[in-house]
Amino acid sequence: MREKREERANRRLMTQRARVVAQVELLGPQWRVLDLNPADPDFIAIGPGGIFSVTVCDHGRSKVELAGEVVQIEGRRPPYVQMARKEAQRISDTLSAAAGRRIPVIPMLAFMGTGQLVYWGKPPEGCVVSSYRDLRRALDAHGNRLGQPTIDKLCALADHPDTWTNHSNEDAPNYQWYPEGTSAADKSRDRR
Repeated sequence: MREKREERANRRLMTQRARVVAQVELLGPQWRVLDLNPADPDFIAIGPGGIFSVTVCDHGRSKVELAGEVVQIEGRRPPYVQMARKEAQRISDTLSAAAGRRIPVIPMLAFMGTGQLVYWGKPPEGCVVSSYRDLRRALDAHGNRLGQPTIDKLCALADHPDTWTNHSNEDAPNYQWYPEGTSAADKSRDRR
């Protein structure tokens, strides 16, 4: 019986995650969704607005109250903001180590459910909070910070299996980053 309940909960979670991913994909082909762990509902969204570590939180029909760093659901205060920040920092550190330069990742909470989101004062600083229905609007509001070649490079870096394995800097993949509009051929000509 316990296995059936767990299986049903996992199916429900993956269905909800698919709804969130569908919202991101509706933004267009320039936005990419990368899965670090298929069993986890969280994912990375890379697009013109930047790199987002999206943490999916299910609150069902309960009202979600936000006051700065505090999230309260039915009297409980889960550490969603802290968890989202920690995960975004981990992803940023990993990508930065692989690329050899700082790559910022924006933490984002996407609340699933039909309950209301209520803000008391300011939203959490440095963390984007949205219902899954407003996810497109929240991502699109960050404008066009990255060009398509940069998005492609970041996706290739994030998709590379060596990026996510623990290794020393000597064993790190050697990625070359060039300013927009230049290539490796341009760099080799400049050295001559």
